[in-house]
Amino acid sequence: MAKQSALRKIDTPEPVVRPARGPRDAVADATDELVRRLLKASNSNEIAAVIGLPPIKGISGPKVFY
Repeated sequence: MAKQSALRKIDTPEPVVRPARGPRDAVADATDELVRRLLKASNSNEIAAVIGLPPIKGISGPKVFY
């Protein structure tokens, strides 16, 4: 038998190209982070701090706990 001098072509799958992260992915990541921080907050002042509001002040402090 004669040896084959030509190289055999092997079918290889094309590499998976993932699309670049768009602005929606960045918004989703920011939303997930906000939700995580809100779930972690235990009183009204912590919730206000997460969403960027000034703390709730009163005569005897905050009354609402979650």
